Amino acid sequence: MRHQLVIAVKEQDYVRRLADYVRDSPFGEMWQLTAFTHAEAFVQFLKSGYPVHGIAAQPYMLEAAAGILPEGVPVAALVAAPIAAPIAAPVAAPGQLPLYHELLQYQALPGLLQRMASLMAPVSQAAAREQSVQVIAVYSASGGVGKTTLARQLIHTAASSGQRIFYLNLERWNAVDTWLESGAVHGDEGLSQLLYILQSHPDRVGEWLGRHSKRHALLRADYLLPCSNPEDRLTLQASDADAIVRAIAANGQYDLIVIDLDEGLDELHLSVLELSHEVIWLVTEDPAVQRKSQLAYQYGVQRFGERFRLLEPRLQLVVNRSEGQLHSRRSIFKPACAFLPDTAAMGRGAAAVLASPPYMAAVERLYRQLSKEEGGAPIANG
Repeated sequence: MRHQLVIAVKEQDYVRRLADYVRDSPFGEMWQLTAFTHAEAFVQFLKSGYPVHGIAAQPYMLEAAAGILPEGVPVAALVAAPIAAPIAAPVAAPGQLPLYHELLQYQALPGLLQRMASLMAPVSQAAAREQSVQVIAVYSASGGVGKTTLARQLIHTAASSGQRIFYLNLERWNAVDTWLESGAVHGDEGLSQLLYILQSHPDRVGEWLGRHSKRHALLRADYLLPCSNPEDRLTLQASDADAIVRAIAANGQYDLIVIDLDEGLDELHLSVLELSHEVIWLVTEDPAVQRKSQLAYQYGVQRFGERFRLLEPRLQLVVNRSEGQLHSRRSIFKPACAFLPDTAAMGRGAAAVLASPPYMAAVERLYRQLSKEEGGAPIANG
């Protein structure tokens, strides 16, 4: 469980010494250190929306980033001890920066890092709650291959095993209100309102989720309604998706989050995949579907490089509507770990969320297989 700690100072030697010490100390297991020696790069990183769990920076760096420092993230100003002569470096003396926590930059590194750890303690406690939650993402490079059907069968199977489940649909065109029979989406609930709460009152997210999460009695899972304003989903950023998943995990009410993704592959998708312990990549035996999956995988490697390659152990290729094997003449990025038969819904209305007995049995086997997987990074890794 490592948290993203950002250091922004002018001195390259200081950054090098700090990074070397962190890497070889117990703090290296706690923190992933990202350092900047130029204000412009520091500001650009913050604007990108990457997850940040703590910031320690010289005052002029903080001044450059004024207005874009992430809300709710502990921020420390690295200050210098008072001396008689003027300070040439852009470091203020203690007591001059009332808006931030102050840490003496030039002190013994163990003491400095212990004080940083104390500052980040609330973040660490929330991350510990996140750590205990398993995340499974259901993904495909093609639409219409049965992602949502598989997601809800996984939920039903996990709930039958006593797991507390949250179903999160992040598709652009989210139609869960149809098969969940939840009615119209109101302005004070759903993903649009959650995004507003995350930005304006992050300390109230847990309370809000408790009041506005819906419950599906048959699946025995909680969920949120779609965005009341479609534009909110179309403009959703990777940092927003990251915050949503982490907020649900940190709530402490769930053992498993099942995420239903659409067929895109951008920064938002990558962020969700990186948060997931397991990624079910769904295909069918249709040659076009398999080809699209191969192309999407190649695109992911080309665009995201090492970040995408690190996902490899978590990608579980599953063949839906299968006769039992992938056609040997068709190339795909890895062997399939499971084959699911065609499915036919049982009944209408709420009962239609359950599929045929053979499909349910196959999904149960898949769930048991995933539960035994050792791979996958904890949710706190970003």
